[in-house]
Amino acid sequence: MRDRPYLWQNLWVRLAVALAFADASIVVLALPEIVDHLHTSISHVVWVIVAYNFALIVGAAAIIPVARRVSSAPALVGGLVVFGLASIACGASNSLAALIPFRCVQGLGGALILCSSLTLFAGTAREGDSALVGWSAAAAIGAAIGPAAGGVLTQLFTWRAIFFAQAPVAAFAAIAVLAARPPSAPELPAEPATERAELDPLTANVALALLSAGLIGALFLVVIELINAWLVSPIGAAAIVTTIPVATAVAERLVRGRSPLLLGALGAVLVGAGLVLLSLVTHKAVGIVVLALALCGAGLGLGFPGLTAAALASRGVLAARAAKTIAARDAGLVLGLLLLTPVFVNQLNSAPNDATKTAAGYVLIAPIPFSMKGELATRLAAAVAAAPVSRPPDIAPAFDTVSATATPSQKVTLAALERQLNDIIERAATHVFKRPFLYAALLALLVLPLLAVRVGLGRLSESSSGTSPRRSPR
Repeated sequence: MRDRPYLWQNLWVRLAVALAFADASIVVLALPEIVDHLHTSISHVVWVIVAYNFALIVGAAAIIPVARRVSSAPALVGGLVVFGLASIACGASNSLAALIPFRCVQGLGGALILCSSLTLFAGTAREGDSALVGWSAAAAIGAAIGPAAGGVLTQLFTWRAIFFAQAPVAAFAAIAVLAARPPSAPELPAEPATERAELDPLTANVALALLSAGLIGALFLVVIELINAWLVSPIGAAAIVTTIPVATAVAERLVRGRSPLLLGALGAVLVGAGLVLLSLVTHKAVGIVVLALALCGAGLGLGFPGLTAAALASRGVLAARAAKTIAARDAGLVLGLLLLTPVFVNQLNSAPNDATKTAAGYVLIAPIPFSMKGELATRLAAAVAAAPVSRPPDIAPAFDTVSATATPSQKVTLAALERQLNDIIERAATHVFKRPFLYAALLALLVLPLLAVRVGLGRLSESSSGTSPRRSPR
């Protein structure tokens, strides 16, 4: 039975893992506000996410060759200190040029946290617990809960609160580690396996990267759709996106003892299905989005822990194994952002022209005087020109001005026309996300042929060697 300080320290290590993984996506719901406050664009502000994940990859890769000489507890405390101080600096940044470098520093701190935490986690896990599943489950829930937490903080305070709030969490985690003085485990305790090792670490890491790339659709694009296209408030979007961590937490309870191959395939199918469902949405339909996010969250809860556990189940120093898996996972996130953002921005740039042409046709055929049509068209054009690139135009003031001098029957016509144009704008804004969601689904579903090839090669190897599948000892 572990001493109480070790149990508390284990909880704080879980929280540190969740915090570092959550930070990869926690700023998503704040991106629209950052765009406005720092006077930038979606295509530029996406580097707030890319910078953190890229630095995490670099930091993890740098740890691999020196993993044997890294002392886990000091490394974790050092990572938490760097992460916390960088969080304060991010919150105090007044320009994108300052924010992005501090996000890089945060990423380096996150790399230290994640690479050293698995060793401590294994050393303080309760008897009978799976260190691999526990660590990877904390990572999955952290990644899922990030956007919702960021949305609540942004709505209640400001985008800066996202970073300021992380500093005390990192500080308390560092204090807990120092107070407990936990043991570390150079190797994992034996896992009670029921099946042979059917998924090698390399395949699991590649699958994890592809699944992470696809999840950008659920963790990034859907948030932009809710806030920018449908004008949902950050806290409202946070409530909707909370579906992901809830579904993740429920699904990850089904992971223990299951085949990582099956979990990875099922996770990819669920994430892909959720993203395809999102691509089919043509207008504001919150119920469908919640269902789609539930599928993505369940896929994350199954696939992420299963693939992570398989990726980590190899020989060697725990910190080095963790570093490789962290690098693979974040490489997937960066890949997804770099592939999907240009597609999204291209669709975003073409949407106003398409919507304007359709809207102009409705204005021309509206049963109102020609002079009123001319004034309305002029004011609508001004509203479109004044709207930020990433947000639909606000046409209400134009209709309010024209309606002020209209007759009662004309006001009824103008109100109906306003509803029609708002529907056109909403559908055009929603259509922007169709292709990026489909591409994200494709990235996630690429896990399936990868795993199929692995199974085929495994069977071919067994048949050529004339051996039967090995079973783990009961």
